[in-house]
Amino acid sequence: MALLQPLRRRTALEDSPGATTRPRAVPIRAPDPPPRRRPGLLRRYATPVGLLLLLGLAVLSGVVTGFNLAFRLAYLLSLMLVVAFAWSRAGFAGLRAFVERPTLPLRVGEQLRETVVLTSHGGLPKPWLEAEDETDVPGLRAARVVEFQGLVAFRRFSITAELTQRGEFTLGPFKVRSSDPFGLFPYEKVYQGSERVLVYPRIVPVPDFALAYLNLSGDAGGRRRTHLLSPQASSVREYAAGDSISRIHWRSTARHSKLMVKLFDQNEAGQVWVVFDQHAQTAAGAGAESTDEYGATVAASAVEKYRGMQLPVGYACHGSLSLLAPPLRSVPHFEAISRHIAASRPEGATPLFNLLAELDLEVGSNTALIVVTAAGEGDWITALEGFQHRGVNVSVVLVDRTTFEGAQDGGDGAAPGGSADALGRLVAGGLRTYLVRRGEAIAAALAQPVGGGPALTRLTAPDGGRYGVLRAGAGGIPAAAGGDQ
Repeated sequence: MALLQPLRRRTALEDSPGATTRPRAVPIRAPDPPPRRRPGLLRRYATPVGLLLLLGLAVLSGVVTGFNLAFRLAYLLSLMLVVAFAWSRAGFAGLRAFVERPTLPLRVGEQLRETVVLTSHGGLPKPWLEAEDETDVPGLRAARVVEFQGLVAFRRFSITAELTQRGEFTLGPFKVRSSDPFGLFPYEKVYQGSERVLVYPRIVPVPDFALAYLNLSGDAGGRRRTHLLSPQASSVREYAAGDSISRIHWRSTARHSKLMVKLFDQNEAGQVWVVFDQHAQTAAGAGAESTDEYGATVAASAVEKYRGMQLPVGYACHGSLSLLAPPLRSVPHFEAISRHIAASRPEGATPLFNLLAELDLEVGSNTALIVVTAAGEGDWITALEGFQHRGVNVSVVLVDRTTFEGAQDGGDGAAPGGSADALGRLVAGGLRTYLVRRGEAIAAALAQPVGGGPALTRLTAPDGGRYGVLRAGAGGIPAAAGGDQ
């Protein structure tokens, strides 16, 4: 308990009047997109301004000298400017344009596809048209120059790009640009407004890295037959007096011509907590090759993994957006977690130690705690050791900051020390740690803990249940087995 004294002091502050320790969901508000810089008016119309100055000089020269050629030049320039200006505006009279955008949220690795349709129903000839759907999606340039031959024409084209980074991005506004035949007065018209598109992080199939070792620690982690209701139904048996009618399996009853009831499995753990560290001082790299993007992939994959195992999953993170969600199984609950992971950026001001302190009273011995971080050595490791001494099944996914471009191992504030120092202390403290490096497959990195010997292997009993987990001995330690047999 001495190791948890820093956490207890933090919790005492939270228990003061006006504070709350129960995790709650915080609404997500997407940040406004940065304003786009537009070229100045003088820069856009530099050529017409020069012609106007030349027109003024021609008129002045004609007045002073009485030279007829100067007046003729002035008339010609005036006529050209008027015709060019009217042509650039009237050219859009018979034009119809729209863009078909994706309507559903996308995920990193998928293709974003936009279809642009341009239709001309008359009007003045259009030498060229440039259609652009302005966007801040990384790697996407939704613009193309189209030639229109004739007064009536139809053009349709698609633009695709692979999504490489999660986040909430803007599509639009959709604009069409054109000009007069002299190119003096470029003109653009907005045909469609802007929309927001949410890109979820990539989901990769990961092993059961957080619960697989429960059997080795003697925490009754294996599935057991139970008379209590649970999400897992294992088998059926013959109906006995006192069984609830709601547990009758009607298909088996029809097959065996007698009443059969369902048997349920007890869950491997009461709940799973996923903690994603988005403190600003722990981030390194940029874009898709950043510690934050790798960490988001790990966090999202872990949530999806244990959601598929029908376990209640909680989530805690303080980035540009904050979310503290208690473990639940509902669809809106997982949707809120997915949206937060997608939209939040590594701009948080809450160190990992303080985030763990907020969960001190919420995480019990029947809990698996997954911490995803790129932080260096600090007090947060002491806090995790305290959780482990209380019987919490702790797993740390450490993203190696030194392997990312622009990353500097070490720092100040929330991330003292370096990745190597943090890794050494985690392993020395007996905390199960997985190291994720840049360019390394995440599933492979989570298949085996650092210094933990060979990967785990699940054993299946003849009746479909699981005996437990076997691990080959490492460093002279004999193999361990656990679970119900």
